[in-house]
Amino acid sequence: MKRLFALCLTLLLLMGAACAEAVYPYAEYDAFWIIPDSDTRLLTEGELWQYTQETLAYIRNEILARAGYAFETVKFYNYFNAKPWYAAGGFNNGQGLSRASWTNVDTVKAVERAMKNQGTDNAGGIDIAQIIAYQNSQGGYGDQLDYGNSRGVGAGSTLGDRDPAYRDQDMRRGPVVMRGTPRPRYCYTSRYIIPDSDVRPLTEGELWSYTRETLRYIRNEILARHGYTFKTDKFLSYFGGKDWYAPGGYSDSLLSSLEWTNVDLVKQIEREMDDLGTANEGFLDISTIIHMQETGQCAE
Repeated sequence: MKRLFALCLTLLLLMGAACAEAVYPYAEYDAFWIIPDSDTRLLTEGELWQYTQETLAYIRNEILARAGYAFETVKFYNYFNAKPWYAAGGFNNGQGLSRASWTNVDTVKAVERAMKNQGTDNAGGIDIAQIIAYQNSQGGYGDQLDYGNSRGVGAGSTLGDRDPAYRDQDMRRGPVVMRGTPRPRYCYTSRYIIPDSDVRPLTEGELWSYTRETLRYIRNEILARHGYTFKTDKFLSYFGGKDWYAPGGYSDSLLSSLEWTNVDLVKQIEREMDDLGTANEGFLDISTIIHMQETGQCAE
């Protein structure tokens, strides 16, 4: 009886493995793509668990790269600029991406979170290094550093040959150049981050010149003008030190339509940064602004 039970259990496990293989086919990356059809079909969590956590970041960004997202992170910059299909610029909030593409971005992020929660980088999965090696062997230019310059049509095609100082400068400018106008030059007195956010429309370009954390302060500054009472310690401390801030009596109706438009735009850029998995580090941070406010310096 025990032997029969063991045999049945073995058969069930084998059948389960076969079913899993049928549902989640092994990855078939090619010379130019990690997942060639990630814009036309829905990815599954099962197939994504075939990859390392590092590779998932490339898969997620491959979807965005199809619409011309200009990368600021060196490893992504090098990888996608080596692709002949890639053309940086004109991302326009990903409006050119299909609904399937955005769904797949969310699925990849869900698996990344699951790996993080389980404390694993899925080291036994397919790693980006082996994908790059395969793409190179097939003439697909896996990484422009393997060739000293880009074989693609993205911006900054000779990044690998540039002086690091110039390279980093270009990387920092990337998202701002892509989205247009630079941040206005402000003298950060002790009063405001953006002094006129209540009387003029903000732009995507200027907002992308701040870190993700700073955007929260910019958004809350608009609410604080009308007495919004903060519950978070850091906002309580920051706005509580402003001579213009008087907590209490807040109502949504106190904000003008222009102010709500600015709030919505800031939240939009925050969502974009979250979708791209970036804190926009290297741009103007709230800690720098606070220092400028204390010293009366200006932001260049």
